[in-house]
Amino acid sequence: MSSTEIPPQPNVNDPAIYDWYRLMRDEHPVHRDPVTGWWVVYRYADARNVLTHPETFSSEMHRMGYPESGLESLPQMDPPRHTRVRQILGTAFTPHSIAEFEPQIVRITNEVIDGFVGKEHVDLVAELAYTVPIAVILEILGLPAEDRVLFYDWARKVMNVTPEEMAQDGFAEALGELQQEAVSYLRAKVRERRNKPGDDMLTALANAQLDGDRLTEDETVNFANVMFAGGHISTTMTIANAVDLFDLNPQAQAQARADLSLLPNAIEEVLRHRPPITTGLRGSTRDVEVAGVTIPAHQHVAASFCSANRDERMFPEPEAFDIHRRSEGRHFGFGYGTHHCIGNALGRLEGRLVLRTLFERFKTIEVDRDGDLAWAVPPQMVGFDRLPVRLGPA
Repeated sequence: MSSTEIPPQPNVNDPAIYDWYRLMRDEHPVHRDPVTGWWVVYRYADARNVLTHPETFSSEMHRMGYPESGLESLPQMDPPRHTRVRQILGTAFTPHSIAEFEPQIVRITNEVIDGFVGKEHVDLVAELAYTVPIAVILEILGLPAEDRVLFYDWARKVMNVTPEEMAQDGFAEALGELQQEAVSYLRAKVRERRNKPGDDMLTALANAQLDGDRLTEDETVNFANVMFAGGHISTTMTIANAVDLFDLNPQAQAQARADLSLLPNAIEEVLRHRPPITTGLRGSTRDVEVAGVTIPAHQHVAASFCSANRDERMFPEPEAFDIHRRSEGRHFGFGYGTHHCIGNALGRLEGRLVLRTLFERFKTIEVDRDGDLAWAVPPQMVGFDRLPVRLGPA
């Protein structure tokens, strides 16, 4: 099949996209998207190659001609800068510190669900899947709860950017302007914590150090910004996707309700089956051959998480939603390689605890597919903007 015969790509939230991905994996494993100009990699092994070789596929997008922003953002660093920052962050953002947030997450989730009393219908996204993650992040960082509206607005502005806009001249400058308000807010809070430490994660980040090396103010501000803009959106998508997938697979839901110990693995299957972020974007540093196709230097290269996670070469019966499947550490639900989301443990914990609380408090959770359901618009996300559900109290 020639490139001119490739059928149009369905929307990322259209189930038909998965047949299209299969076609691309089988016949066009590397394809230059005619709209964005990105070279998209569809097979699992090739996507993993892109995500684990920063010397060839760089995260430092100024190599693509974007001007350096003056702020070092963790997702846009390569080793050794990335290694240094991540190691310092790791001293504050430890698995033990994440596990200690469980009581707060459960309390916040129950407080939000208490507001459902008397309601038969709720929008699971606006009233729970968004509300809980942003409230959790604000509380663990020690920021005022009333500021969640500000961060919701900032995050939506950033996440609503389309690939077409990203490919346009001046994109980096426009994105920087969108982020300045959030960055200014967080910079003031970081300076405050360095001068007057508190008992919160922002204080730990602002004062984190490893062998005497500490994060710069810019590095601390940018990591906090990434936590908000990326972390809570990914968790929001994951929670709503989980509810939808359990509704579509009642046998899996019955098994999880009967044995809540299945929920951690169920979250992994949600992340594999419907990853919240569609692609991992890199820049080629040299001419490189992938799956028999030569990608020139200084090109955008996108590893398709959605396609790779359904690659039958890695995952048997990939279209099945199987909560017993063991895929942790292999799927691309929270990225992969050096840029595997540093907040993945928090996202996984929130997803598991929110689902557990929903199952404990509601006998039935049914998606109203004739209601005001709307998929998320940005093509880089897979999930819902609105998810109406009917709740049956336990």
